[in-house]
Amino acid sequence: MYNNMKPASLNANILYLCSTFTHFFNRTLLAEFRQHKLSITPEQFALLVLLWYKDGLTQKEISEQLNRDKTTVTRVIMNMKKRKMVKQETDMTDSRSRRIYITARGKTLQTQGLKISGELYMRVLKNISTEKLNGGVELVRNLIKNL
Repeated sequence: MYNNMKPASLNANILYLCSTFTHFFNRTLLAEFRQHKLSITPEQFALLVLLWYKDGLTQKEISEQLNRDKTTVTRVIMNMKKRKMVKQETDMTDSRSRRIYITARGKTLQTQGLKISGELYMRVLKNISTEKLNGGVELVRNLIKNL
């Protein structure tokens, strides 16, 4: 079955293209953040957005929801704590666990980042029909589900 599905080149390989898009999007997003004097990384921004939706997650929950290993998440959180974007508190029901909360500074950075990333997102989707976008989203969801 694979031989019939072998792409003619890397530029026809959906997995390669997804990876390349992610790399270019994050690189462009970081450049946009810097251009707007917003001193956060795409990784920090993703964590701020996640906490905006559900504040007080554990590091394990953050790791699972962002699909990142615990070591990477711990490093990002420690850097964000130093910069007062998040705070860490011991879980009241399990003293071994720590919950991560977004701070006022983190909310400000998240709001600014959301505006910048939203503009980039709309620029990326320019001239793409709703039907093509929905089809692409469904395709990527199926790829993820197949893993």
